[in-house]
This record gives sequence, C-alpha cells and structure tokens, in this order.
Amino acid sequence: MNMFANHHFKHQIPLPRAKAGLCGELHVRAKVDELECGSISATVQPEDFDNIVSSLQPAKTVEVKKRKACPAHDSKLWSDLKHPRISIRKILSRILLFVLSILYILSPPWPPLMMRKAIFCPPPRGSYYYLIGYQKNGKKKACFYAHEAIGMERVAICLPQMLHPKIRAVDVYYHLLRCKTIILPFNETQYFCAMELSCEQSIRWLHRDKSRTIKRSPYLIIFSQPNSSDLGCCLMMDPNFADMADFLQCDMLIYDYPGYGVSDGESTEKNIYVCSEAVFKYATDKLGYAPENIILMGFSLGTAAMIHIAEMQKVGAVVLIAPFTSFSRILLRCPSMATPIFDMFPSLEKSEKITSPTLICHGQRDIIVSHAHGVQLQKKIPNSELYSLKHASHQGIFCEREMWDEVERFLGHRVQITAKWSELLQKESAFSEITEVAVEPVFVPSKTD
Repeated sequence: MNMFANHHFKHQIPLPRAKAGLCGELHVRAKVDELECGSISATVQPEDFDNIVSSLQPAKTVEVKKRKACPAHDSKLWSDLKHPRISIRKILSRILLFVLSILYILSPPWPPLMMRKAIFCPPPRGSYYYLIGYQKNGKKKACFYAHEAIGMERVAICLPQMLHPKIRAVDVYYHLLRCKTIILPFNETQYFCAMELSCEQSIRWLHRDKSRTIKRSPYLIIFSQPNSSDLGCCLMMDPNFADMADFLQCDMLIYDYPGYGVSDGESTEKNIYVCSEAVFKYATDKLGYAPENIILMGFSLGTAAMIHIAEMQKVGAVVLIAPFTSFSRILLRCPSMATPIFDMFPSLEKSEKITSPTLICHGQRDIIVSHAHGVQLQKKIPNSELYSLKHASHQGIFCEREMWDEVERFLGHRVQITAKWSELLQKESAFSEITEVAVEPVFVPSKTD
C-alpha cells in the first residue's frame, strides 16, 4: 500500500491486491491543462497530498473513472498491519468466553437481573476513546470517567486507534476538529459524555462567515447509539457520525449511555431514559432548538430511548433503524404478544402516543430483531412509514446506502431541510445588509441650514 505511505516503518509488509477487485466508488481526476495533471491514486506519497488538493481547486475539467485496489474503500488496505490468522487456540478461547458469558447471565437466576446482564454490553472502558483536558495549572490529563473532566478546559476526545503509527484515517482527524465534547449530569453525583458535531454545511456556510449570527444548522439530529458501542467506536465506523451529518445536512448531538465509554454510573433502563431526557433538554435550553426543529434518530437499542422522548415531545421527525417492540418479545420471538410480566424497554406500548412523522427502517434478513418488530411498530404509530430492505441484516442495515437515501428522502419531504437552509441563508444575508445600512453615518440638517 503506497497511499499515505510512512517511510519510517521498519518493516513494510505489502498486502495482496489481487482480491481487491474493482472499487464501486467514483474517483476524481482533475485536469488543469494539457501537460499538468493531479490525480488521486494509490501511488500518492504523503508530501504530494497538498499538491493534489491545490491542483483540484483550479481544475478545468474533471474525469471520473473506476480503478483497481482502492485503498480508501478496500478494507484490506486500511492499514499496513498483518491480518492475523484464526488459530485453534483462538477458537477455543472464544468458545470458553461464550460459555462463561452464559453462566454470568444466568447467575443468580433472577429475571430482572438476568435481563439487564443480557441487554447491556458496553465496550471495555477506554478501549475506543477517552478524554483529554487541561487542568487549571495548564497540564494535560487523561480522563477515563466523565466526572474527572468536570472543571477542565478544552476537553476533547482521544481515539487510541489513531495513535497507532500504522493506522491511516486522515478524514477522522478532520472530523474530530468539528466535534465539541460536553459533560452533562444525569443525577446529583454522576455524569455522562456527549458530543456536538457540526456538519460540513454549517462549517462552510456559517462558521467561516464571521458576519453570520447563527452558527448552527436549521435542524438538529439527536442520535442514540446501538448496543456494544460508544462515541469512539462510532467515530471509526463506516458511515460515522460526520458522514451522517454531512449527508443529511444537519448538526448532530450524540451521547453515551451510563456505563458506556467514559460515562459514569450503571447501565439501566431508567438511566438511559434519564440521559436521553437530559440530552433533549440541553438541545432546547442550551442550543436553543425548538422541539419542531429536532430530529430524533436511533439505531437498535437507541430506538428505545428515542421512542421514550417522542412519546412525550412533538418533534420534527423520528427515524428508527432496526427497532424492537420490547426486550422480552425479542427473546420469545413474538413481537405482537401481550405485555410480559418481566420486560424492559416496552417500545410497543410507548409508540401509541407518538404523533411526530416517523420513518421505520428494517432489514428482512434481521435474525436478531425480526422484521415483524418494525411491522408492529408501524401499525401502532399513527403517522409512520415502514421501509424494508430485502437483503439487510441487523448490523448491516446501518451501512446500506439504500437506507440512507430513504432517510434523506423522508427528511427532505417531511421537514424540508434544503428549503430551511435556503431560508436561513437568505434571512442571514438580509440581516447583514440591514446591519450594514444601519451603521452608515446619516446626515441630519440643522436649523441654520
């Protein structure tokens, strides 16, 4: 792999490119004149990157084509690391881990406790991200718990994966520059981590123009994550938060559940509901968004939190990706059954009170949460649509471009994001013109004239 190659590597192991095949993405070749040509290819060196960007700006013509072995979209070329082989020892260790996990869930055999152990699977603390902040004495400090960052300045997210010398993800560095880390309380002594992310449109049209008084997009997306992930994990996935924000042209507000990431406390149904309410309150009180200008979006476990908010608040729109009716109904494989005695996240009962426009996206090949869960929720929510993806699984649906195209269509039709952007920019431009006219000196004739 030559793209973004690091000449300081002592041992570079070339990865096989024969199986890469044709990349389905489009690659740009900018032609400045007949002799000079700057192109994005697999032979680019790090020091040539600036030259490529500078040649793209004055380009007269653009050539679009496909090519083999795309390092940007071929997972095998993500880094120069060797791909480990699966050994018999590793297989046996995974089997042992699975058996121990089952014993952990079943001990003690009390249904509410067993359900809580089965539902919540937070990543190991600090494995995907931790916080870096400046103390009052000017020294930097790493924080692995949210309460440790209280009172610190310039708190930012640090991704351990990005510290590895052989990992190349230049775009993630740019995405982190658009993030603002915030620490919010969910009770008197415990805090959870959240993050504001500005979309590319806000950066380009609002932040860079100092005359603009509004610095945020017309709509805000509050996103609730799936299980077994946190902010750091979702920043490294494809698509990540920044990709979603840019595609949908909305700023985002994302948060970690208690016990996930660096957030304090224990993962419980009540704590997740409390945190989602705190995030919504922050969006309305601190960021100044009206409820009708907020879009609630959740994936898997996150759909339960967003349904809880949508039950109480009339918002601009709700997007539910691979939702479930309740946890007991998942285990019993019966989405439409009556309310069980021991249950958690009863989204089916809560969904009856949702009045906001709602889009439900579900994969027909989802073996974890069957497609019937989405069908039942669509029947309960009055103003809702169900979009079924024929070949999508529970985890794979999030990476389906077809689904995101449908989300964009739904939001464009229901909340008219593009029209709101045009209205905002025209309003700000008119305000700037009025301000400029108002500050001009005005001649007032005196009585002697």
